[in-house]
Amino acid sequence: MKGTIIDENDKGVAIDVHDNNGVLHEISLFKNGEITYHNQDGYADEPAERTLEGNEHIAQAQRFARYWVYRKRGYDTLEPRRNPDRILAAVVAVAPLTTDSFEHYFGDLYQQYRSVYGDATPTVDLPEGVDPKETVYMKDIYLGLGESGLDAAAAKILSQPKLMTLIGATVNVGGERPDGAEFLPEFRDIVAEASGRDPDSLMSLRDGLLIDAVSKIGVQYGSIDDATTIEGEQPPLERDPDARVEHFAYDAPSLSEFHIRVVNHLVCQARDCYLLAGIAPPKQLRIGGPGFREALGLYNANPLYEQYWDPAVEISTWFDEHTPSDAYTSDTS
Repeated sequence: MKGTIIDENDKGVAIDVHDNNGVLHEISLFKNGEITYHNQDGYADEPAERTLEGNEHIAQAQRFARYWVYRKRGYDTLEPRRNPDRILAAVVAVAPLTTDSFEHYFGDLYQQYRSVYGDATPTVDLPEGVDPKETVYMKDIYLGLGESGLDAAAAKILSQPKLMTLIGATVNVGGERPDGAEFLPEFRDIVAEASGRDPDSLMSLRDGLLIDAVSKIGVQYGSIDDATTIEGEQPPLERDPDARVEHFAYDAPSLSEFHIRVVNHLVCQARDCYLLAGIAPPKQLRIGGPGFREALGLYNANPLYEQYWDPAVEISTWFDEHTPSDAYTSDTS
């Protein structure tokens, strides 16, 4: 993928995108991410006349355009819950939690899973006839840092090079998962530096420093193309959540094991943000496992992708050959 911003005004941005098939896409979008123009000559105009690969090249070009404008200009062009920086901020928030703190925020979800694969009481009622093992359970995460929220600090937090190393160590990339305690001072120092605060004035990350609120459990059932979604009750916040756990139930033998799986799931979502835009994720995010449900379907059905959702599958390509050398750096920092 290659992106070149060719024009910009107070309403939006025009960008030329060369996809991984070498086709030029001329795309215009508002600063909120809405695509207003898309022209290309490499694929049929009608989606029904394209191959699976052709349709996905079109989709990748639009995802990449939104990502590139966000990364290079800092505009909020990415869809809610499809911003890898915000998802990784959720990883920073959730990974260090104590067992008690994790149970406070995610205990209802763990109990729901145990009701499917154990004898716990369900925490959410499903419509009659819906198989609990074929249901995706969803829980939204709202990040914040006191009254100022996380917005002002998020970009600075995620621009710290050592943060990716900490995330890689936390989620078992290239070795056994560490205890985590040794990384907590560095996590907190990064947050303090980004928000301009004294580290000693901040509550511990282990107690939920970065978590403003979480939603009640929502559910999604049916096929990916025709799913029924019942949103969970949301907290009284006038903004979109920063991340969402969206996972089928599985047999989690303990709360600590469930904690690890939730963190890995969020990292896999950040991974998916890059792959679905046709570029490689940073090396610390190259783990196998389920991320977005939408991505799982694409990885299984579309020849452009491999089965990144399966930790047991050996991956032959992460799209390194299609990734610009400055894919992870901002022009605004």
